[in-house]
Amino acid sequence: MRGILASLLAFLAAAPAAAGLKPDEIAVIALASSSASREVAEYYCQARGIPAEHIMLLEASPGTTLPREEWNTQVRPAIRQWLAERGLTDQIRCLVTCYDVPLNIGAQTKPSEAEEARRAALAEARGRLVNRFGELLDELAELGRTGAAVTPHAFAADTPVADLNARFDAVLKSAQARAQGLAAEQQREISQQFEQGIVLAGGNMALLRLGRQQVEGTGRPPEQVPQIALLHGRQEGLELGLHALGQLGAEPLRDAQMLFVLERSHGLVGSIQWIDQQQQVFSLEETHASFDSELSLLHWPDYPLYRWQPNLLHYTFRHRNGRPRTLMVSRLEAPSVELVKGLIDAAIRAEREGLSGKVYLDARGMEFHPERDGRGSYGEYDQSLRDLAARLEAHTDLEVILDNEPALFQPGDCPGAALYCGWYSLAKYVDAFEWEPGAVGYHMASAEARSLREGNAWCAAMIREGVAATLGPTHEPYLGAFPLPDDFFSLLLTGEYTLVETYYRTNPFNSWVMVLVGDPLYNPFKNAPKLSRRHLPERMTDPDPLSPAAPADPATPGAPAVPGAPPSEQ
Repeated sequence: MRGILASLLAFLAAAPAAAGLKPDEIAVIALASSSASREVAEYYCQARGIPAEHIMLLEASPGTTLPREEWNTQVRPAIRQWLAERGLTDQIRCLVTCYDVPLNIGAQTKPSEAEEARRAALAEARGRLVNRFGELLDELAELGRTGAAVTPHAFAADTPVADLNARFDAVLKSAQARAQGLAAEQQREISQQFEQGIVLAGGNMALLRLGRQQVEGTGRPPEQVPQIALLHGRQEGLELGLHALGQLGAEPLRDAQMLFVLERSHGLVGSIQWIDQQQQVFSLEETHASFDSELSLLHWPDYPLYRWQPNLLHYTFRHRNGRPRTLMVSRLEAPSVELVKGLIDAAIRAEREGLSGKVYLDARGMEFHPERDGRGSYGEYDQSLRDLAARLEAHTDLEVILDNEPALFQPGDCPGAALYCGWYSLAKYVDAFEWEPGAVGYHMASAEARSLREGNAWCAAMIREGVAATLGPTHEPYLGAFPLPDDFFSLLLTGEYTLVETYYRTNPFNSWVMVLVGDPLYNPFKNAPKLSRRHLPERMTDPDPLSPAAPADPATPGAPAVPGAPPSEQ
């Protein structure tokens, strides 16, 4: 336990990063074997006053996808070593990847030895917990019984949680029925044993739920019942302990401590459920990532690769004093080197002269029901577009064009476009826009950044047609991976944060498939803010809304995908 606490203190030691990214806090990564990549890196550093010695020439295989093994054993260690040798590890907050640096990192092909050891340890722990659950059922099955003993419960180690819960309910109901014919004193004794069984099976949380149900039944508010307040305080303490342990590297010793706290918080059943969730991360499915998103976690200890990790720079992680060191990453790439240079020039010009033009928001008219629709739902994102339109109309002088119908903007519909967000046209850019120099926009659809060089996917096409900054996924992202439009654009319009800071304060995940394309220092509203901080969405208006920390549950692996057909056709 002392070792875990020491690791935790070290893990949380770093101070939160301040806003206001500076040129000397940026390092630029170019591919050593690519003259075009080196040219872009040198051009950008000169344009933005980034020290030339901050350019790293990466030795890596050319191509769009870097093998996972090469990332693990060569590329990641090389970048870490380069930063350390130059004394830049603590100074650099942002990395810029340049033309020809690989766009993706491939999927994991086999579990590591450490993962195999952890998987075996968790399987063994599950078996022990299931056995103890069977023993608990044996004790409950004997309550109020006369005559021959019942046959002991025997469960396989991999018995599904639903089956365990069903058997638990059946045993409780049977024991309650037997208790009806007993004397009052015996009923009280059985009731106490019931409560103990519920705590063992469901932990403090189950007891808290039971207490709340009883309080609601009497009509008394929970704050008038000291026992409920005590249970609630205990649960808060247990949850804090679980959160702290969750920040440590995933390994068997950490898992043992996690299960120790989980058993008290969520009981045997909750502990078994947690093990089942952890076993998911050993899947080799969906362990790919964009190069840039994985690069954000360059300094993290080992972490599961299944799908994503929470982005600890997201604004909802504002209540922690420290965090794992997360890097911001942006990419300078386009269909040609000249277009990359043009993107940089347009950003600098728009920042100096101001970005003028119209705001185009392409919603679908989909209803949003917060009580029913979860994080990452179609309705949530469609509503976010409408919320953004209402916010800008109420608090800015910007001309906002909101299309709240299923059809997309069509050619000729969007002259003078400065900002854009919409959906859903899969890998089929609709040339509806005349982009203002320095325009920023993104289209929410699957794999729109699968290539930044060619094709008619939105990222490449938007850059080719004139936007200075965009973002998108290299693979299927699930909708919850996109920044909420109301979050991203509202924050950008304050002029307080650069492009890359705005993205990382609103991007839910790292170690996933999203890519930000553009000059990370670009701040189009630096000299002419359109929104003040007090006009941001309420969820962002903490006194220090951008001090780093994580969405409590930004999205789960079950968040809806952005599918291959418009939502209206689902």
